[in-house]
Amino acid sequence: MRINDEVRGRLKKDPNYLLLQAITITWDLVRERQRQVSGQEFDLTTLLSIEKYLCSHVYVLLLLITDEADAYVIFETLNDRGRGLTTMDLLKNHVFGKSGGYLDQAKSHWANIRDNLADIDPRERFLHHYWTSHYGRTSRSKLFRSMREHITDSKSALDFVEGLAKSSKLYLALAIPGHPYWNDYDQRTRDNLETLTLLNAQQALPILLAAAEEFDEVEFGKLTDVLVTMAVRYNLIGELRTGVLANYYVEIPPTIRSGEIRKSAQVRQAIKTIYPSDEEFKAAFARKVVRNTQVARYLLSEIEKHEQGGTHQVVSDPKKVNLEHILPKNPSQDWIDTIHSIERDELDEYTYRLGNLTLVSSTANKRLGSKSFEIKKEHLFSKEEHIWCARMVADYATWLKEDIENRQRLLAERAVEVWRFT
Repeated sequence: MRINDEVRGRLKKDPNYLLLQAITITWDLVRERQRQVSGQEFDLTTLLSIEKYLCSHVYVLLLLITDEADAYVIFETLNDRGRGLTTMDLLKNHVFGKSGGYLDQAKSHWANIRDNLADIDPRERFLHHYWTSHYGRTSRSKLFRSMREHITDSKSALDFVEGLAKSSKLYLALAIPGHPYWNDYDQRTRDNLETLTLLNAQQALPILLAAAEEFDEVEFGKLTDVLVTMAVRYNLIGELRTGVLANYYVEIPPTIRSGEIRKSAQVRQAIKTIYPSDEEFKAAFARKVVRNTQVARYLLSEIEKHEQGGTHQVVSDPKKVNLEHILPKNPSQDWIDTIHSIERDELDEYTYRLGNLTLVSSTANKRLGSKSFEIKKEHLFSKEEHIWCARMVADYATWLKEDIENRQRLLAERAVEVWRFT
C-alpha cells in the first residue's frame, strides 16, 4: 500500500488504521463471494468473528520510505527467494531500484514492454530469448541473477530497459507475421515467419531477434529459409533431440551481433553438423503421423506448390481447399476392405498418416461426404485438375494399408526437395 499524506495523517491518530483497512477489504471480498455462491449475505455475528480472527492473526508491516529507490531495494530483499514472483516482476523492481534519476524514463519503457508483450507472452519466454539473443547461454533459474549482475547502476539500468523495449516490439512482430514491421520484406519471408509461428519454433527466436537487427532484408529472408528447413526436418518430422538443437542455436545470436556472422550461409554452416540427411528425412517423413490440421495443410500445400512450379495460391486458401482424410475418421461399411487391411490398434494412426491426407476442392468434397473410395475416386480425385496431390490418389485401384504407405513414400520423395539446404 502506498502511504500518501492522507494515510500518513490517519496513522498518526490511529496506528491500527492499516489493519482496519485490511479487515474492511477482506469483509467486502467475503461478502461478495457469499452473494455469488448463495445469494445471501453474512450477518453481523459472522462479520465480528472475521474481525476477531484478523485482529488475532494478521500483522501489518509498515515501512516508511523517503526515497522511492529504497522501496525497490527493500522489496527485492524481502522477496530474495522469488516466492510468488516472476522473473519479470523481479527484473522490473531491480531496474526501477537502480534507475535513480532515470526512473521516469525507465517506467515509460517498461509500460511499452508490458503493452507489447501483453497478449503474446503468457509464459514469459521473452526475457530468456532476449538475454540469449544478446549474451548467449544461461539457464532460466539463473536468468535473473545474470541480469541483476549486468545492471549495476542507473545508466546500465536505463540502457537495459531501452534494449528490452526495442526488442519487445520486434518480439511482437515475430509473433504476428502480418505486423507492419515486415512491410519492407518479401512475401516469402513473411510466409516463413508464419510457418515458424505455426511450428512453434521457439528456439529460433533469439536468432531471429539478432538477425532482424543486424541483417538486411535479403539476408534475413534467406535466414528464415534455413530456420524453416530445420524446423521441419529436425523438429517436426525428425522429432530429434531439442536439447542438441538448442546447444547449437544458443551460440549463434551473439556472433551475429558481434559481426562474426554476417550471412545466412554462415548460420547454415554452423548447424550443418546436425542437419538431417536426405535419407534420414525421407525415412521419417514416410512414417509421419500428423494430427494437427494446420500443420498437415502446410506440409501438403508446400509439396503442392513445389509440384506446381513454386507458387500455387489455390491451395493456400482454406475457403477453397479442404484437408481430406481419404480413409475417413469415422468410416462406414463402404471402407471394410481398407479397415481389414490395417491392424486394429493401427487404424487411428493410419487415418492421420500423411499418405492418407490430401487437399481437395471444398465444394466437391462437401457433396461427397464420406462415400466409398471408388465413388470419391471417380467424382472427386480424378477430376481435381488443379490439385496434384489429389489427382495422384486417382492412380490407385484400391485404398488399403499398403496404398497409404506407398503414397506417403512418394510424398516423402517430394518433401526432400521442398525442405533442404541449397
